[in-house]
Amino acid sequence: MIIICQFMNMQVGVDKWMTIPDMGYAIASRYNVILVCLSLKQNITIFPIRSTPPNAVHLHRIIYIGHVYWSHFVQVRVIINVE
Repeated sequence: MIIICQFMNMQVGVDKWMTIPDMGYAIASRYNVILVCLSLKQNITIFPIRSTPPNAVHLHRIIYIGHVYWSHFVQVRVIINVE
């Protein structure tokens, strides 16, 4: 079965927007990642609910997203400079 969603020329109400932390737990658990949400109001770190973290710290996968323009989330590339 194929379901096609078409939202051309339709505006989606605020009640349908993805919110963090509501969807953050779903993202972190589904992809087994640590999700770091950055915004001007607050920063949130969300861990997977149902999975066991890797034993070695270097095996942890972290995804950073930023909340911009008060309505969008974008992936943020963080460069950690260890000297």
